[in-house]
Amino acid sequence: MADKDLKLETKCYDANEYGYLYGLNKRIPDEEFEKVKPYMRDFRRKDFLDGIIKVTGRPEGYRCLEKDVSKVEEILGIENTLEKRQNKIKKAFEDPIQKVNLKDKAYNWLNTLFKTGGTRPKQDLSRLAIHSTKIYDPDDSFKNGAEDGEGTLFMYTPHGMWYIINNCGKYSDLSLNNVKTPQGGAIGYRLMYDDTLDTLIRIYTEENEYGGEKLY
Repeated sequence: MADKDLKLETKCYDANEYGYLYGLNKRIPDEEFEKVKPYMRDFRRKDFLDGIIKVTGRPEGYRCLEKDVSKVEEILGIENTLEKRQNKIKKAFEDPIQKVNLKDKAYNWLNTLFKTGGTRPKQDLSRLAIHSTKIYDPDDSFKNGAEDGEGTLFMYTPHGMWYIINNCGKYSDLSLNNVKTPQGGAIGYRLMYDDTLDTLIRIYTEENEYGGEKLY
């Protein structure tokens, strides 16, 4: 009988070579796992171009490439497929009202997750940028607003995912800042990599990568 909850989820993102790597969301019986093993690889740090300097998430363990996801899903009879999940988002994006609703929901979730579960270590924006695997800038808000102390960024680094809220405008309370920026500082929340978090960020930002002035 097919397991309704079983799915392949993103485990990490490798900026150099592999892109997203997928793994199962829970353990399955060994005899089942043996069937999909040919499409998976037991990744170790040494398998990545620069070790894991340019990898966000959990790269170590049995992972498969995006091109092999459907084969693994088929063998295991997975119903909640990656294609279904991606098509659901695409379909919502085709309808302007649904798109706005989906983006709003994603934003509210992100705000809640980062602000209630995230840590706020002291950091420097340029250091984060140097080590980042990916930087999303929703609606070019940071590119166009950085000089005025506005805009937000989502940064993927080897140590987690950062939500950066620029906070150095005319009336900003600078004492809240934990991230150093050339303009005067930002508030930064960090969470460990997670498939749901990654999906929400990609929905909210529409995968719009940062294209402004160099951050380091």
